[in-house]
Amino acid sequence: MGVSRFFSLIGLALGLGLALGMGLVACGGGGGNAGSNPNSPADPVVSAVVKTASLALTLVDGAGTVVANRGLSQTESRYLRMVLTDSSGIALPFSRVTVTLDSTNARLVPAAGVDLTDATGVLLMRITPADVTAAGPVQATAAATVAGVVVTQTLDMQIAAGTVSLTGMSATPASVQNGQSVNVSVNVLVNGAQAASNALAVAFTSGCGTVSPASSLVDGNGRATGVIQTINAGNCSVLATAAGGVTSSAAFTVTAPPITGIRFVSATPSVIYQAGSVGANISLVSFKVVNSVGAAVQGENVTASLSNTDGGINFCGSPSVGTSGADGVVTFSVCAGTLPANVQVRATLNTNPLIATNSNLLTVQTGVASQRFFDLSANKLNVYVGGQFTTQVNGNSIDLTAYAADRQGNPVPDRTKIIFVTEGGQINSSSLSSCEISAGSCTVRLIGQAYRPLGSSAANGDPRPGRVTVLAYTDGEEHFIDANNNNRYDAGELFEDLGLPYLDKDESRAFVAAYTNLVTGTNDGETSYPLPTGASGALACPASANTGLSVAGSCNGTWDGNTKVRRALVVIFSGGEIGQPGGYDATIPAIHHTAVLAASTGAVTVRLSDYNGNPLPADAALTVQTFPALPAGTCSATLEGSTVGSTIEPTQHTATLKSCVTDDMVRITATVSGKASSLSVVLP
Repeated sequence: MGVSRFFSLIGLALGLGLALGMGLVACGGGGGNAGSNPNSPADPVVSAVVKTASLALTLVDGAGTVVANRGLSQTESRYLRMVLTDSSGIALPFSRVTVTLDSTNARLVPAAGVDLTDATGVLLMRITPADVTAAGPVQATAAATVAGVVVTQTLDMQIAAGTVSLTGMSATPASVQNGQSVNVSVNVLVNGAQAASNALAVAFTSGCGTVSPASSLVDGNGRATGVIQTINAGNCSVLATAAGGVTSSAAFTVTAPPITGIRFVSATPSVIYQAGSVGANISLVSFKVVNSVGAAVQGENVTASLSNTDGGINFCGSPSVGTSGADGVVTFSVCAGTLPANVQVRATLNTNPLIATNSNLLTVQTGVASQRFFDLSANKLNVYVGGQFTTQVNGNSIDLTAYAADRQGNPVPDRTKIIFVTEGGQINSSSLSSCEISAGSCTVRLIGQAYRPLGSSAANGDPRPGRVTVLAYTDGEEHFIDANNNNRYDAGELFEDLGLPYLDKDESRAFVAAYTNLVTGTNDGETSYPLPTGASGALACPASANTGLSVAGSCNGTWDGNTKVRRALVVIFSGGEIGQPGGYDATIPAIHHTAVLAASTGAVTVRLSDYNGNPLPADAALTVQTFPALPAGTCSATLEGSTVGSTIEPTQHTATLKSCVTDDMVRITATVSGKASSLSVVLP
């Protein structure tokens, strides 16, 4: 093989080595020249060694000068300088280089340690001590991959711990009032030079307040700053602590702001009830002593006084002077007297009587339900349910409302419980047969269902079926005449004695322990209800106050402040159709039958009742029609009212007639739940 062919092969190997970035490429020779002997031996294989890419790694300062001692400074910038070139020394731009550290005493910027070389193949990556106390050796390893081959370089460096010092500590302003803030600042030096921004943190503490932030990083001016929110008065200081336990302090003074006011806080509850009555009798009235910045003032004496002492309103026998607590609050107990009243508490600062304030109004109410002020009503008294001699339906209901007030007409305390009992149907208030007073009243439902009363055979009893007596009662007091106006009973004052309450089923206004009903002849009888011990006896009860309320001969002749006040009413389970004259059971008195009470060519008046002799339902719709006897007749009628209305007795209705003559017919129709029934009257 000739010399030219040898160098050609060498050139090819070098070119291929550069292209692949490998250290060794083998090239095989071919045959001889065209004119060579084809049978001559093959040319020998020629090998060549090719240099790889290189990575240089040095430590430089901010000016790019190599740091000969390889020391990482606590105050000056240091960079790892990496230069990546190919085997010919040509820069490899925009190549990825990864740097790792073998110690946590140093950190890289960026922290991931990965970046690209610039257009000249150079990469500068900042390296700093992890903190000012870091010390010891650290090794950086830089690695890059060129054409599939990894090239690396390492560099050992040394870190020396920095010396921190704090100077120029200040707290401004030097004197503030408690509750105001103080600014604190300190210069931070490392090895005598201004600390770099965010290089380290300084902790601030003060016994006179809370510092925010508690740990402050050094700013771009080499200072750490914070704000103290003062909470204590006196000669104060703030302490700054940096790495290595270096400290510095500054003094300031906190003065107590002047007391500027007393604030009313609350009266709990704001309504109390007469001494000895149900409900709360004591209210806690609170005030707060505050200074000029609105902060609470502890240890100040405050005197309280009452604007009204009617009925003996007082401070519950406790002192009327109190001392404010840590929250600045002082509380006084106010006890109700025996009279309803409005009262205010005035709080005055002992050290400065010009500083004072009044509470909101505190109301004293009697609170005990009084018999004369206890009442019961229904939203309608006649509901479509039906009785013995009428069609019966279930589920229709009415509302029963109890009203309870004390002897002055004030509402009794909320949540006072009212008990209901009934002769028939079902009492239901959220699955209870009772309700709790709210704002002076409460309501239950009476649901129409069995039992439907069957009428009484007792003397003065009502014989009509379907009449339901409901009784409501609660704890209360007997009514009395307050001769000396002190709103409490005193011996010798007149009162209305109450005996045992009972359910007056037959409406006779007297207790009948046993009687038979007129339909089945079985015993019904009436029920009485017990009183608290001592509230009943064996004496006669005053008729004026007890008719229908007390069992005869069960009074005790003594005023009772703890008895049962009570009230009863009758509700009708009405039938839905007009009873026809002559169609009534013999047990129903004629005075309760449907009847024509008056008839003329000018007007017709009728009494309407169901077949039990009771009124039709309250919402029964009434209409009137006329039927002239002669084809040319012009008789017309106008009926008073369009519904029956709420009542417990049969109702009367008048139709005013116009242009009517003898033998004309007037028909009055009642419609209940879509079903109509009528009463026809032929004019005489």
